[in-house]
Order: sequence, then C-alpha cells, then structure tokens
Amino acid sequence: MLRDFFRRLAPQTQASPTPRAAHAPSAPSAPPPKPPAPVPVPEPELGEVSAWLTLEVNQRIAAVRETLSREDRGSDAPAFLDTFAAGFDAVVRQPPLAAQRALSMTRDARASAAQLVALVETDPGLSQGLLRYANSAFYAGAGGRVVSLMNAVNRVGTSGIHNVVLRTMVDGLLCRPGGHFQSWVDMTWEHMVRTAPIARDLAKPFRVNPDEAYLLGLLHDVGKLVVFDRLGELRRQLRRDVRLPPAITSVLLRLLHESLGGLAALQWGLGAQVAHAIATHHRAPVPEMLDSRCELIYLAEHLDLWRMQPEAATEPPPLADWWRDGALNAPRDEVERLVASLAEEPAGAAE
Repeated sequence: MLRDFFRRLAPQTQASPTPRAAHAPSAPSAPPPKPPAPVPVPEPELGEVSAWLTLEVNQRIAAVRETLSREDRGSDAPAFLDTFAAGFDAVVRQPPLAAQRALSMTRDARASAAQLVALVETDPGLSQGLLRYANSAFYAGAGGRVVSLMNAVNRVGTSGIHNVVLRTMVDGLLCRPGGHFQSWVDMTWEHMVRTAPIARDLAKPFRVNPDEAYLLGLLHDVGKLVVFDRLGELRRQLRRDVRLPPAITSVLLRLLHESLGGLAALQWGLGAQVAHAIATHHRAPVPEMLDSRCELIYLAEHLDLWRMQPEAATEPPPLADWWRDGALNAPRDEVERLVASLAEEPAGAAE
C-alpha cells in the first residue's frame, strides 16, 4: 500500500515519441500536433496517508511491547502502551472550538483584513504572538516595526496568522505530565520553537513557502507532545506519578513521535503533504519519494541541535555529513550561504 502511495506521488513522465525510420518517405506538410497536456501529480488521499501512519504506529507499539524486559513489564510501560488502544482519534487532542474557527478563517481566501484583526484582537495571546511574528527578523526589511494589529495583518497575511494561531494553539495544548517528564516537555517545546524560524530562513533552496516552512519547523516534533500528553492522562488515571524507566521513555519517543506527529497534522487539517514530511523528518530510512519539506525539517532540526553544542562557537556545521546521511537533494552551496548568514544571529533566538 505504501509503495503504491509513493508511486502515485512520483512525477509523471511522458513516453518519448517513436523515432521515424531514416529512409521513410516524408509525410505531407501538416500542422504539428499539439503536445499532450502534462499529467498532474495526484494529491495523496488523506485516508490512505492516515491508514499508513496508523499502521506504522501500531507496528512500532507492538515492537516496543515485545522488547520489554521483565523489569520493564513491572513498570507502567504496558499500561502506557494500552492507552493507544482506544484509537488515534482519541489519542491526539483536538483544539478548542475557538481555535478551530480561527484556523478555518485563516484558510479562507475571502477573509478580509478587518475580519482577521477582529479575530486576533479577542485573544491577548494571539495579539502578542502576531505582533512578535510580524516584527521578527524575517520581516525586518518590510518597513520598520509595526505596533498595530492591522499593519501586522497586512504584513504577514493569512498564512502568517495561520502560523500564529497554530503556535498559540499547540502552546495551549501542551500537556502537563508532572514529575520529571515536565522538563522533557519544556525542552521539546523550546527546540520546536527554535527550529521554526531556522526552517523559514532556509526555505528558499528547498522551494518551500517560508510560512509553510515555519509551520513545519514548529510542528516537526509535535508527536513527542502527544506521547507526553498520554503520560499525563495516565498519571491522572493512576493518581500518581507514572513509573517509566528513562530508557523506555527514550525508545517510545524515538519510535513513535514521527508517525504520531503525522497523525496530529492530519487531524488538525494541515494536509497529507505536511503530515508526510513530519512523519519522515528523521529520514531514517530515507523516504521513497522526493520530499523537499522533509529535507528542510531534517536540516533545520540538525542545525538547531548543533547550535546548542559548545563547538558551534568555533566550528562550521558539518553540512557535508548531513547531506550524506540525510540523502539531501537541495543545492548545498546555496544552503551554505544561508547557514553562514544565520551564524551571525544569536543561537536559540526565537520569535
């Protein structure tokens, strides 16, 4: 099923015309035939992508269950894995109705600037987020600092407002699992927020829309938040801290977060292409289809994590290694110039 899905996404090529024999008589003069219209690449079906991701998560949960030691089975690991049995529609939390309406409006090409301002000004968090987004370094050349919501709306457009709503929504959905897991949640969210502007700054060589690149960077590890949300729910059910060995927690995050993140993207209406990029952003194995969004997330995440290391202050990032390990296809020389300009910005600067 998955191979057929990738094959449908692959660019369609037209067969070359059969060459005429060298000594064939010349045909009567006639107007050249019109070339056939290019065959469009079909959009992936949401149901097909959802089925693939659901199968992936179920197989990985089964793999984790089989590797549990006797000691692990005495922890809360089996009970945690059982929380996924209710189906993934129940696992991924839906945003509040107000956030759903806001997202719907930002996807409406007919929405006026006045309507968008009215949407944002009802929520102080959205208002602050929009002004921060409009005054970020990416928009610095758009004409000075903006202080009014109308000017901010006109500057970033509906796609920018969509990102602000999503960031505020995910921030509000952040689980509070308590105990030592809370520090993991905080580190994950900080990494996602840092990666978003990096992805946007690197979008051009990957031929990705900058605002979509920001969204991809912001949500690439959202599957980890889904895992922590399940841990928080289990803690509420047990009425105590969840006992889960750190090694098992690491395995769960590593194996489940990409597919769960893709399912979250589907359920939040972000589309199959965004879901696929999130679900394969570690590129291990390298996806069968060319996916510039996935490549962009891979690079942005590696660059953020590298910038947090001490050697980043004195050494250039190992782009050659990343290109080889991730099998990237974007023009490396163009990316290198962008990365060099990013090196002048303070590490960890977030919007």
